[in-house]
Amino acid sequence: MIRYGFPIWFRAFSIGLSLLILGSSPLALAQDDDSSPATDAEESAFEVPEEEKPFWDSAQAFVDAYSARDAEAIGNLFTEDAEFFDELGVSTTGRDNIVARYQYAFESSPEAVIESIHIEGVRHLSDNMAIEKGTVVASASADSPRFLAHYHAIHKLGEDGTWRIHVLRDSPREELGRGEQLDQLSWMLGDWINEDPETTVHTSCDWSEDGNFLLRQFTVMTRDGLQMNGVQRTGWDPIHKKLRTWTFDSEGGFFTGFWTKSEEGWILTSAGVTASGETVTSTATYQIIDSEMVIWQYTNLIIGDAVHGAGEPVTMVRSAPSPSLEEEATGEE
Repeated sequence: MIRYGFPIWFRAFSIGLSLLILGSSPLALAQDDDSSPATDAEESAFEVPEEEKPFWDSAQAFVDAYSARDAEAIGNLFTEDAEFFDELGVSTTGRDNIVARYQYAFESSPEAVIESIHIEGVRHLSDNMAIEKGTVVASASADSPRFLAHYHAIHKLGEDGTWRIHVLRDSPREELGRGEQLDQLSWMLGDWINEDPETTVHTSCDWSEDGNFLLRQFTVMTRDGLQMNGVQRTGWDPIHKKLRTWTFDSEGGFFTGFWTKSEEGWILTSAGVTASGETVTSTATYQIIDSEMVIWQYTNLIIGDAVHGAGEPVTMVRSAPSPSLEEEATGEE
C-alpha cells in the first residue's frame, strides 16, 4: 500500500534512526564510555570536583579549539616551554612549535574529529604542579571508526593564575569495540511513535543481552485496520567499519543499510527487497531536533524501476509513559 507518496513498509523501515551522544552534541565531554549507555540518574549524579574544574575547562577548550581548527587557541593551553609527545613518541618542544604542528595536522587531516575527553583523575604534585590522566575518543573523520587514546598531562600554574599544559604524552590509539561504536546510536533505547492522519508507527528498542546490538520491534497501524510489524537489528560491521542495520518485516521483506554521520545527524543508504520481490534502494536523512524529537526524510527512493521524488519530512517523538495502575484507578496524573 502507498500513502502520501511512499509505501507503508518503507515508513516502518525508515523510522527515525539518528545520533545523540550522551544527550548532547558530539563535542560534549564524555562522562562514561562503557559498552552500554549510562542512565540519566548516573549522568546527573556526576559532579566535577571543585579542585578539578580548571582542568575540565581546559579539556573542553581543547575540544572546542580542535573543532574550530584553531591551532593558536590550542597553543594558548600550553606553557611557553611545553613539550608534547605524540603516540609514536615523537617530541615537539615549545608553544610555537606545538601550534605549527597542529596547523599541519589540520591541513593534512582536515576531517579529523575529537569527540570527547574524559578526565580519569587529577593529582597535585605541589601548589603549582598537577598531573592529569584521561582518555580521548576521536576519529579520522565523522564517518570513520572511533578510537580511544590514553594520555598523561602535567599542568603548571602560571603567574596569572591559569593552569596550562607543561608536558603532554599520548599513548597509542586503540580501536573501540563494537559495543562502544554502537553506543553512538544508543539514543534509540526506549519507546517512540510517529504518526499522520492515517498511519501510526510504534517502536521499542533495547540492548541485546551481549551488548553487541540494538534490537528494535516496530508495529504499523492504519485507519483501515491494516497492520504490519517487524524487527530490526543494528550493530557494528567490522569489515566495512560502519554501523549497519538489518530489518525484517512480517510480510517477508528484508533490508540492510549503512549509516554515515552528517552535521545534523545521520544519512542512511539502504537496499533490500519487498515481500512481492521488488528491489528497493534509498537514501534518507535524519535531523536531530533534541532528545525527544527526530525528523527524517528520504531524498532518494527507487522501487523496482520506479523512481520516487523526495518524501515529506516525518517527525518521530518519544512516547509518553503509560500511567501506573494506581493512577488509572484514582484518575490522578
